[in-house]
Amino acid sequence: MLRALRAVVSAGVLSLTLAACARGATLGPVAGASAGEGGSGGAGGAPAWDVGEPGDVSEGEVGEPGGRDGAGGGLGKGVWSPPPVSSGPGPCSELTAHHIYVVTGDAELFSFHPASSELRPIGELDCPITHEDGTLARNVWPLSMAVDRSGFAWILDVNGYVVRLDIATGRCEQTSFRKEPVDMFRAFGMAFASDGVPGRETLYVREALLNGKTEEGAVRTLGVFDTQRHTVTVLGGGAGGDADLTGTGDGRLFGFERGAPGDTAFLSEYTKATGATRSQTPLPGLAIQEGASWAFATWGGDFWLFLSSPDAVGSGRSSVHRWSPSSGAPPVLVRDDLPPRIIGAGVSTCAPTEVPR
Repeated sequence: MLRALRAVVSAGVLSLTLAACARGATLGPVAGASAGEGGSGGAGGAPAWDVGEPGDVSEGEVGEPGGRDGAGGGLGKGVWSPPPVSSGPGPCSELTAHHIYVVTGDAELFSFHPASSELRPIGELDCPITHEDGTLARNVWPLSMAVDRSGFAWILDVNGYVVRLDIATGRCEQTSFRKEPVDMFRAFGMAFASDGVPGRETLYVREALLNGKTEEGAVRTLGVFDTQRHTVTVLGGGAGGDADLTGTGDGRLFGFERGAPGDTAFLSEYTKATGATRSQTPLPGLAIQEGASWAFATWGGDFWLFLSSPDAVGSGRSSVHRWSPSSGAPPVLVRDDLPPRIIGAGVSTCAPTEVPR
């Protein structure tokens, strides 16, 4: 979901003007990509996502993710290749039940298959944003992401806008949500969690300050994002600093939070009705440093933690760790060859709460 934004802040990101997803912008198929392509890449070869060198946010045009548009490599616009499904899209289809989706700071979307650890490139988002004063930014600059049961990704732009993306088609549209720098919920982590009623879920958002620091005794506010009216209703506050969120099909809500400087990160569970922190569990071996990006999701009863170290902000790679609450062991490294600057992760409430047998 989040990044401390050390490199981005130096480029004045938080004062930029971005704006919204063009309605009806549909992307075509990926050239040369076959069903199931992606994955880990062969020994000695570049990973499947690595097409050219990722652009550096601080070197791009102001307000543009990575200053790409063909100059910096990456997946490239005009292509779209979601995971193949045999049953077709829809609530709790293969598209939403089998995958975690991750988005980078360069507006590139990938699917991650927890059962096989396969990473599949889907495409670069094509989501122009219309600013309140009428100016147009050519693409969304993602800050966090959530995925609903019907296969739509809800993506927060770093300048306080929210867009909705159809994962199956690449069609993207801007919502009416707009926040100014002084507003509450200008930035937040986000996730859907089940309401405990079949087919019903709620999008929760937890405010973030993006100041690159973890304050002692910090408290953050939890709210509900109305996916019809595009407004936020405040629920209450809980202990801890900036966090990515993930929800579960059995109705629980968790956060992947930064620790104090030099300390390990931890996983928190929140009370959905009030925002209060129910529990905090240290994650030994994982520290979210200044300038890092982090995101996570739960699938099969385990947590999948995506982390980019500060030296990965411009040109490195991200890692994913798996933490099993039932084991009591520290998080286990699964892969360290993922794209740089993974900024958001989303999983639907259709995902299994236990590893399928």
